[in-house]
Amino acid sequence: MKKSFLALALSGAMLITSCEQEVVIDDAQLQSIVDAAVAAALANYPNTQEIADAAAAAATAAVANGLGDIDSAIQEALDAAEALTNPPLVRVGTGGVTEITSDTTWTNDKIWLMDGKIVVEDGATLTIEEGTIVKGSAGTGANATVLIIAKGGKINAVGTAEKPIIFTDANDQIVYANGTTSPNRSATDKGLWGSVIILGNGVVGAANGEANIEGVVSGYEFTKYGGSDNTEDSGVMKYVSIRHTGTAVSPGNELQGLTMGGVGSGTTIENIELVGSEDDGIEIFGGAVNVTNIVIANFDDDGIDLDQAYAGTISNAVVILASGSDTAFEIDGTEEPNDAILGEYTVENVTVYGRADAAKFDTFGNWKSDATGFNDNVLFVDFPTGSTLGGIDADTYAGAGTATAEGKLFFRDFVAVTADSKTDVVAGQVEEASATWVSVSASRPSGKGADESVFAWTQFFN
Repeated sequence: MKKSFLALALSGAMLITSCEQEVVIDDAQLQSIVDAAVAAALANYPNTQEIADAAAAAATAAVANGLGDIDSAIQEALDAAEALTNPPLVRVGTGGVTEITSDTTWTNDKIWLMDGKIVVEDGATLTIEEGTIVKGSAGTGANATVLIIAKGGKINAVGTAEKPIIFTDANDQIVYANGTTSPNRSATDKGLWGSVIILGNGVVGAANGEANIEGVVSGYEFTKYGGSDNTEDSGVMKYVSIRHTGTAVSPGNELQGLTMGGVGSGTTIENIELVGSEDDGIEIFGGAVNVTNIVIANFDDDGIDLDQAYAGTISNAVVILASGSDTAFEIDGTEEPNDAILGEYTVENVTVYGRADAAKFDTFGNWKSDATGFNDNVLFVDFPTGSTLGGIDADTYAGAGTATAEGKLFFRDFVAVTADSKTDVVAGQVEEASATWVSVSASRPSGKGADESVFAWTQFFN
């Protein structure tokens, strides 16, 4: 009804202007008339950039094709707005375990609702198109919804800065018309579904070189990770936002924002956002996968948690603590009982934001259980007075360094923006004379920590 009325009104306007004399309407005036007609037709839809873009495309096409296409322009705009506002919902799984055994694609014209354990099995690839919204059903304990890329399976989730892939909970009201911003969720919402887990055949510092991933009920083959190939390829994740995760199966057996076990360096993980985990932001068990450009915000436990001789590099990260966060870093060494499997990680170019209302003060990080690796260029800002290092294992600590070395834990260029002294910050965790890698500054220094310019696409920085 609205479409027909608008088209009739517009035709009437053109007839009136043609009485008595010939009136010439140039392209700009014509575009303005069509724009107004299309905008009026969309008055009942959300006022978002995505719908505005759809309307503009329809109006421009109408002008290019002549006035006879005004009705078509209005209908195209209505159809596009409807698709963005009320996309079809596709359910994947009905609780329990759902196996994906062949190559599968989740497209960006639907909302994909996972329910239960969705397992991409050995030999299969799950492709997720740019901009796709994936939601996880609510469930606690053994019933938590989790996407698991099993050993030998692959994920191909490649978003863009303009159209990131979004994982969120089932009750998040976000649809494509909203862009990347939820109408009912905030960054502080946590633990509303499980998480994303990627498992591979990389080297793992565990007994027999293999383990079962935490956060998932044991007894299934798809929970196993570990092998002998630290270059293995478990797929690609680029421009992916994972939100409101971390349901626990049982105490001490939690899900994170993103968990990887035994994932090799052939896997690409870059431009990732993890928001609102009820446990860790990211946890990596062994393997040698590299992670580049990652934002981790509002987690309950640790921002970056590394275990079981992880031997990859995490580069350019921003970690934003919540008031109840435990630490920015929790880093452990090998769990192989004979120390036959060692791994030296690198963490570099990180900015960590604290909270004035922090519930505890030893939040800078814990390096324990014979952790070995190299920590470089880390900036701590916005922490309350009295904030300190949490702990550093004396067995592997080797002071200042410039690169990894087998069996050693090195640091370089840690800067805390604080009125506290260096002695206060170190807090007796190591001999202060050896802590030449720590400095304090009354103001934020330039050129330290992460390059935040690459994070404009994220929920936190947008």
